[in-house]
Amino acid sequence: MFSLFSIVQFPNDACTTTSGTYTNGTCLTSSECTSKGGSVLGNCAAGFGVCCVFSVSASGTTVTENSTYIINPSYPSNYVPTSTPNTLTYTIAKCQDDICRVRLDFDTFEMTAPSSGGVADEGQCDTDRLAFTTTAQTVVPTTGSAGTYGSYPYLCGTNTGLHAYLDLSPTSGDTATLTFTIGDSTSNQFKIKVTQLSCSDYQVSQWQQCFQYFTGVTGTIRSYNYAQPQLLAAQQFNHCIRQEEDHCCIQYSPVSPSTFRMAGGRADTSAGTPCIGAAATTLCSDGLGCSTDFLLIPNSGGSGVVGANAGSPSDRYCGPALSPFNAPIPQPVISCELPFVVSLQTSSNDCGGEASGTTDGNCQNSQFQLTYRQIPGTC
Repeated sequence: MFSLFSIVQFPNDACTTTSGTYTNGTCLTSSECTSKGGSVLGNCAAGFGVCCVFSVSASGTTVTENSTYIINPSYPSNYVPTSTPNTLTYTIAKCQDDICRVRLDFDTFEMTAPSSGGVADEGQCDTDRLAFTTTAQTVVPTTGSAGTYGSYPYLCGTNTGLHAYLDLSPTSGDTATLTFTIGDSTSNQFKIKVTQLSCSDYQVSQWQQCFQYFTGVTGTIRSYNYAQPQLLAAQQFNHCIRQEEDHCCIQYSPVSPSTFRMAGGRADTSAGTPCIGAAATTLCSDGLGCSTDFLLIPNSGGSGVVGANAGSPSDRYCGPALSPFNAPIPQPVISCELPFVVSLQTSSNDCGGEASGTTDGNCQNSQFQLTYRQIPGTC
């Protein structure tokens, strides 16, 4: 005789919740969700499962479930610490041994803006900041006049809608840690979705050291804190774009004429394209000119403009416009270098301060929003 009941099994895939606060959960049985400490926010698997959401807010919490949300205490209200500065830490432990990368989606990210107004540490996250470390990558960037880079950049300001990736080794005990330093009682709100990715995924294993990662034939790359807009100091990382099938080159264009502005040149006695906030004799037009703050797009540059370094090839871009020749008029930039990578560097202690040798306010009104379009062809 056959049993009147059978066990229904279904994959623990991502599911869409009925919540207005949390978008995604994990499809589990009701009992599994309860035993793991999750919240039931909808159904899945044709009603046999529940959409289970995991969230943590208390400092010192360890995230052990995939697709967990890290939220500030008192979310969705602003977090007001009892004293400042205050530190909140969250550790991400692997939900299974073969996890190699962690994706962080900043559904909400509102923190105090970086320093501005021409101070010596302009662009630095002096008041509030989020710093990242992993078991193997432990160096945290520092602020101040002698600011330094870290294994990962710090973030502050407004970054809602952006994302970041952290790398883990195949060692099962590896962890990643998010450390929030809260220096005031305003603009302290965050909701970050944590997704753990398996080493068995080819795309995961091939794209290490990419702090941002994009897929698709077209898309948009934005600088952190672009909404204000003000570039952050001490940024040094890669934006990576997956090569789509039968596409061998890629074109980058500013979203509008005003959405690429970056300091970072050096003084020169010859005429050339001026850097932001610097004298007209300051070049921002070649590998030597874009010396402190720049985007690096491999195998994309033309010749330098007139001046002491005319004719030298340049894959670095800074100044008031994105252009193959660093001209003041925006023009698309094309690269056929594989893999598709755009690298960012800003000064560790003052965005573009080296451009004029003084604290010149170059971080302010600096940003980039670039659209990319992969070009079909035979590689």
